Amino acid sequence: RFIMLVPLKKFVLLIMSTSLLSGCGGVSSLVSSSKSDSSFSYESSSASESNIATSTSESSQTIQSSVNYNPLNCQNHQLNETISKEATLIEKGIKHYYCPNCQAEFADFYYKMDEFAFKDVTYMDDGNEHQIMIEGVLPYGVTVQYENNTLKGKGEKEATAKFYDENKQLLLEKKAKINIVDNIGFPNIRIVTEDGDDPDYHTQSDGKRPYKNMTLSIDNCAQTYVRNNLAGEIKVRGNSTNQANVGKRAFRIKLGSKNNLLGLNHGAKEKSWVLLADFFDQSNFRNLVAYSMGNDLFNYSGYYTSTYQHVILYMNNENRGVYLLAEQQQAKQSRIPIMEPEEDVTTNDVGYLIELDGLTGQNGKMDKTTGLGSFEGDVYFKADSAGRVNNVSISEKPYVIKTDTWSDEQRQFIKKYTSNATKAFANTCNNNLQVVSRVEEDGVLKDSELKASTFTSQYETLNQFLDLDSFFRMYVLQEFMKNFDVGWGSFYLYVDFSKNSKAPRLTMGAPWDFDLGEGDKQSGGGWGMWGGGSSSNDNEIPTSGIASTQDNFLSSTEYTNGMTTFNPWLYMLSQTDFFKTMFKKYYSIFMNSSIYEKMIHHIEYERVAFKDVFDDNHTRYVTNIDQSAFSMQTRRYETFDKAVDYLLKWFKERKSYLDNTWGK
Repeated sequence: RFIMLVPLKKFVLLIMSTSLLSGCGGVSSLVSSSKSDSSFSYESSSASESNIATSTSESSQTIQSSVNYNPLNCQNHQLNETISKEATLIEKGIKHYYCPNCQAEFADFYYKMDEFAFKDVTYMDDGNEHQIMIEGVLPYGVTVQYENNTLKGKGEKEATAKFYDENKQLLLEKKAKINIVDNIGFPNIRIVTEDGDDPDYHTQSDGKRPYKNMTLSIDNCAQTYVRNNLAGEIKVRGNSTNQANVGKRAFRIKLGSKNNLLGLNHGAKEKSWVLLADFFDQSNFRNLVAYSMGNDLFNYSGYYTSTYQHVILYMNNENRGVYLLAEQQQAKQSRIPIMEPEEDVTTNDVGYLIELDGLTGQNGKMDKTTGLGSFEGDVYFKADSAGRVNNVSISEKPYVIKTDTWSDEQRQFIKKYTSNATKAFANTCNNNLQVVSRVEEDGVLKDSELKASTFTSQYETLNQFLDLDSFFRMYVLQEFMKNFDVGWGSFYLYVDFSKNSKAPRLTMGAPWDFDLGEGDKQSGGGWGMWGGGSSSNDNEIPTSGIASTQDNFLSSTEYTNGMTTFNPWLYMLSQTDFFKTMFKKYYSIFMNSSIYEKMIHHIEYERVAFKDVFDDNHTRYVTNIDQSAFSMQTRRYETFDKAVDYLLKWFKERKSYLDNTWGK
């Protein structure tokens, strides 16, 4: 590793290795004394908790010095820091340091080391060995190795995570504890409706499903999570699980006042929660592992994925089996971090959450005059078509506005903005570089318009109005899961035009609804994922999908047949001139961050520790139910274990295929 000394009047330009520096007091790492203080001091340790981590520079930047100069002879060496290049997840940054006492000035590379955590974890005893791993994502080029991170049988152990750069130099260490406790099973959620009957799954005259008054209690959990008779409402939610012959329905819960359920989302209190049935996923793990991956890819980086917890649901004192408790997809500072306008705020400078939703496009009623429609109480629009990219048509797509809007001006604004973003994306892919620009009158946001880019690269152009970092993270997740619904529905984008916006560019987030992905869709029922690449094979085949051929997307016949599952955003991303290089980096980050290993371990843990309740759930909703409910959706497994075995086999083959495609 080399440090560059910049000349100051009498000083000479030098490059010095840390091996030379370490000879002056045995020092080899920089440590921040305070996040709010720009001064730095040296510590004589091989690693530290600091985010400042040096790395080997490229050979073109390496200059060997023959001058015998030692800046560390200074008795009171204090370093003031400035940043000339910010570190990102995929690129190292550069920091400059200056000592006013000895006038030494030098620069060094550093990594962005704030998008992961090594936290205590607790398992219930199932007789097997368990492990603790990091959460979040490591920057490109950084790897982690663990010491003492496994434990078998009840007890507690402190584990160590060591983080290394590309040259296997230690950057820092973190410690956390793994605990194994008595197995008491999943928490129980007990819901009692006011009239003792289940919520009605039929829609009312206004197109909405009716809420029913209820109370909610939680037990069989840590005392801090116990809840008694929380007042609220409950209704049936979802589309596929709303069919008449589906015996296990999903529910939305709206509490009378904000509260937290089972510690989800770091204890954030909200009113709205959901209970997912996972009826079509006989393993019960597809949504859970997708949200697990999403938490790692998004939640430590300023984005959002729902947190989750398996529970046993009792409805009016009747055991309804295993459900997945999750968060409602909504604009909240603790969830999707955009500003939802207060009632009667009609200006355009607010946050917008939109959902690509094919069902609404099929069944909604569109006002041809306004270009706005309605379905089940939601307002939707269709973004304009955007021509062709590599001979594939970017046709209009339906989007539901999921945030409250209080004027047609707001609805027309987000409709035009989404259309313009689609067009600018497509045009830039075709090397007609364009951006989406704000149109203001007297400081008030009125409209958006297409403008020629002032940049000369596709990446810089698109990154002006698209949060490309979020796009690549979503692509990794959807690619790995081979999500059948990715171009059909439950696909969210958001943007916030308010003054203190955390999402001023169009951003992908809140991944949702994976129960038909990960190989669950039967033959003849789908085309796999359509982000970019050839995918005429159906969803159950792990060795095909969007990564198979980026250069030769698909034929017109395949496109016509698979049009409903085509995602224009992910496809256009795959057609940019920077996609291959950058996606390989993001895939490397995904694999080096223990995400896959942690997911597989969680599946194996829950299938054993809670086997009895999963077996009971399988008997209730597979063995003893009308099989016509599965005829158009997923295959049937004789046992819960066989369903999980298939899923694990699919993941293993999927990983092998993607490693060969993108891990090279």
